[in-house]
Amino acid sequence: MWGVKNKLKICAWNTKDRENELVEKIHVLNLEGYALNGMVEDFTLEDCKWEGKVRLSRVKAKLRNGEEIMTDCMEYPRAARLFVLLEKYKNLSKSIVIEGLDEEVMKGITYDLDLKPREGDD
Repeated sequence: MWGVKNKLKICAWNTKDRENELVEKIHVLNLEGYALNGMVEDFTLEDCKWEGKVRLSRVKAKLRNGEEIMTDCMEYPRAARLFVLLEKYKNLSKSIVIEGLDEEVMKGITYDLDLKPREGDD
């Protein structure tokens, strides 16, 4: 019976890893930017693995458009500080971003890389 329980635990970890492969990994600074601009709906702190005595964790977030993103695995104290910081940014963004305005503003934004050169510009 012990062997069956052990195999079930391994299957559960493998399933969780497969689910996380479908989630886009982003840099911590990008996630902070999303939180400051009010684009993050919810986020969680989850463990990745243990390397000896070091606990590795990551932050997983759900954006307002339904997309899920996550950071790479990092040491737990760093991930916990990031989680607290993101909560503060999320609360701060409520005073910065007006509901509904962010989508309207984002439609009009173009990036320099996307612009085609105008005629007559060298």
